[in-house]
Amino acid sequence: MSDGRSVRILIAAIMIANLIVLSTTFLFPRAQFFLANIGLLQNQRMETAGSSDMPNQLSRTYAVVNRIREQTPEGATVFMPPGDRVNGSFRSATIQVLYPRKLFFGEDKNFANELQNARKFKASYLVYSPEWKPEFCPELERIKLTDSGFGMCEIGK
Repeated sequence: MSDGRSVRILIAAIMIANLIVLSTTFLFPRAQFFLANIGLLQNQRMETAGSSDMPNQLSRTYAVVNRIREQTPEGATVFMPPGDRVNGSFRSATIQVLYPRKLFFGEDKNFANELQNARKFKASYLVYSPEWKPEFCPELERIKLTDSGFGMCEIGK
């Protein structure tokens, strides 16, 4: 009978060790993150660095697109820079936050044609980055989006 008891103790010890490892790795960092950011709105939370076990790789992208959402009406057409992982411009996060706005990205095949026709759209905006089309927007009409150099202007205003 002592062999059966030893096996049960070993299994219980393994289960407890697993719970300790899982709690330390996942539960505590996320609980700490939620407690530290308890008063933030969802879009503010998107701009944080995230929990230590799941860092937010899109915080810069969310900062830019949240400012775009605040500055543009829902039916607007927005011309975005090409997707660039270095500068944090990710297509899926942008689409997620800016829906239902109509979006065109710099790498789209029809981007140049749509940009030429932008004056036909009711409300059209071009988002620029420090390296991509900042000269398109006249200095006086620029709307600064973040400190990282992203901005936008209304087309055909």
